[in-house]
Amino acid sequence: MFRSDTRTERGFTLLELLVAVAIFAMLGVGSYRLLASTIATRDAARVHDNDLIRLQKAFIILQRDMAQAVPRPVRNDYGDAVGAMTLRNNILEFSRQGWPNPLQASRSELQRVRYEVNAKGELWRLAWSQLDRERGMEPGKSMLLEGVEGLQIRLTTAAGQQETEWPSQNSQYSNNPDALAVMPTGVEWIMSVKPWGEIRRIFRLPDSLEVSKNGEQP
Repeated sequence: MFRSDTRTERGFTLLELLVAVAIFAMLGVGSYRLLASTIATRDAARVHDNDLIRLQKAFIILQRDMAQAVPRPVRNDYGDAVGAMTLRNNILEFSRQGWPNPLQASRSELQRVRYEVNAKGELWRLAWSQLDRERGMEPGKSMLLEGVEGLQIRLTTAAGQQETEWPSQNSQYSNNPDALAVMPTGVEWIMSVKPWGEIRRIFRLPDSLEVSKNGEQP
């Protein structure tokens, strides 16, 4: 006699399938959110690093120019004499040495540079290929920084006074014929940049040409 065993195979019920699908869906949503958060954090860190690099580069260029400032007056496009360093409306312009000449071109190693912030909040560096400019000569331009919300430049005299214009009309050197060659002893740079806020730097100038009260140069 043969005996046959009848076994009943039981599968998942509809409720169990729905619960499993819901669990997998929750896991998928959580994994997606975690991945999206990681990507957003990476992108934000990359933007932060790039902004920091640009900020550091801008101050390195500014520091380099300041460290090589020289008391060399120039003539502008109209032939008028201009001071070795000028400051008007937070636009700083000065002469500097050490302009690299790797190809040994027939030119001076002195250069005239200007720093200014435009209406878009961009910090620009302008540089002229020769000190005494000719009519219509265009400078080379490079945008150093974006997001500048404010800029204030103050110069420090040999007497310790701070000036927001240079040459200062109230300076003891204003009536001196050699006043155009007078340099301040330091430059204070106060700039508000997104997202860093206010940044303050003080640069000491290397070759300050001091003029005594009686008009004699050292």
